[in-house]
Amino acid sequence: MPPLPVPACVRAAVLAAALAAGLAAALPAAASGPRAEADLVVAQRTVATFRTAYNGADPAARVARAQARIAEIEARELPLDFTEVDVSVHEAGAARATGVAIRAADVVVFTLVPGDLEEGSGTALRAAAAAARERLAEAIGARRAQRQPQVLAHGMAMALLATAAAGVALWLLLRGLAGLDRRLASPEDAGAAADAGRLAAHGRVLARRLVQVAALAFGLALVYAWLLAVLHEFPATRPLSQRLGDLLLDTLGGFAAATVASLPGLIAVALIALFAEGLARAARGAFRAVQGGRLAIPGVHPETAGATRRIVVFGIWALAIVAAYPHMPGSGSTVFQGVSVLIGAMITLGSTGIANQVMSGLTLIYSRALTRGDHVVVGAPGNEVEGVVVEVGTLATRVVTMRNQEATIPNAVVVANPIRNFSRQSGDDGTLTSARVTIGYDAPWRQVHALLEEAARRTAGVRQVPPPRVMQAALGDFHVTYELLVNIDRPLERLAIISRLHANVQDVFNEFGVQIMSPHFLGQPAVPVTVPRERWHAAPAPAADAAPR
Repeated sequence: MPPLPVPACVRAAVLAAALAAGLAAALPAAASGPRAEADLVVAQRTVATFRTAYNGADPAARVARAQARIAEIEARELPLDFTEVDVSVHEAGAARATGVAIRAADVVVFTLVPGDLEEGSGTALRAAAAAARERLAEAIGARRAQRQPQVLAHGMAMALLATAAAGVALWLLLRGLAGLDRRLASPEDAGAAADAGRLAAHGRVLARRLVQVAALAFGLALVYAWLLAVLHEFPATRPLSQRLGDLLLDTLGGFAAATVASLPGLIAVALIALFAEGLARAARGAFRAVQGGRLAIPGVHPETAGATRRIVVFGIWALAIVAAYPHMPGSGSTVFQGVSVLIGAMITLGSTGIANQVMSGLTLIYSRALTRGDHVVVGAPGNEVEGVVVEVGTLATRVVTMRNQEATIPNAVVVANPIRNFSRQSGDDGTLTSARVTIGYDAPWRQVHALLEEAARRTAGVRQVPPPRVMQAALGDFHVTYELLVNIDRPLERLAIISRLHANVQDVFNEFGVQIMSPHFLGQPAVPVTVPRERWHAAPAPAADAAPR
């Protein structure tokens, strides 16, 4: 009978098994390498730690054997009078070593050997065995006590009492938090209209957040204390309660130690901050006095005192931060240094455009090209922005236009364009503005001057000191161009004032029968268009001849 064919998958499986066996035989050292230590834990208590192999068992197997022996002791309910017995053992090779066995009646629970001792601890084997024997008796005793009805009842009663107390404390905490929240609620939070105390409202919001954080921390501490109390009432979980308590104490102790260690640095930072604040306050007072004209500092003008104050204060605080940095807690840590490098890189990469705007703003301020309240025109004709400067900021200049629109112009754009300032040379006379009108040559120029001045006197918003002036701007082919120059106090109302002035010009010219419409000739008139001498001083022009103003 021919042999049955062997499937390819079976052949592959056999080959893989052979290779695995060969590798296992070729690498015996890997199988017999060092084993990890193992802890014998009974009732949440670490009784002993096995760090070496003994009697053919690695540490994990020794733990399993000890657990089986403890289960036998529990099943037989043997008394917990454990004894220590010296034993002689043979370890690898022919060397002899002395061990200590922990035994209850005829049951050997486990044996400690010199290899189980922690290196460098300085603990003798006999002392380690005595401590392990006490821990073992305590652990098994706690496990037996845990099964007693009276112990369970007492533990449950105390746990319920602790739960009730924690519940009442949490309820009182929530009630108190709700009361404080209602007291600190700002009008905006209640849906009312915003009032003038907006800063106080922000302070109340900050206080509410601080109270909530404090209440959360107190609540977590209360829950933690409840957990410790409940775990402590049961013998089996009492070590866990002790470990949690020790963890809390260690954390608080470490925090307190770190705080005490940081006190010198914090004191140095506080002193540097106080000194910097004193210098900054003195600088602010001096430059505000210069800005108000009460103090004169060479090289500092009232227009540039505000910007100089900000630069000096910034420099003071920058030097203070550099001086205080080494004293800050954690300044030497890699995390602190990494964050500092990240912030520096972000500022370096993103500050090119910002630096351009800042330097342009400083150029505007120190050149005194414009200041707050100036009536200016920024830009080339056809693309200009006219209005009153409301702020020359660090990055941009804000101008309110004649149509009550706010235009924000980047400082670099303002520096790169022409600036016409109507307020700089006017001083206390207000902003100079003008209105133009063309009148034919048949109208006496003295009468036209008087009519335009009368229209200016009737216009609200036009200053009478200095008095309005009329200039003959051009002598055209068909008419004379008259320009009425007036000063106004409110530049933002210039369009409205000019509109009222134009209306008054029309009314005055109509009252005195002077034609505003300028004629254009198609041919040379037969009679020259001139003004006869008897009409040179027509009303409301003064009777005596006077030079044009």
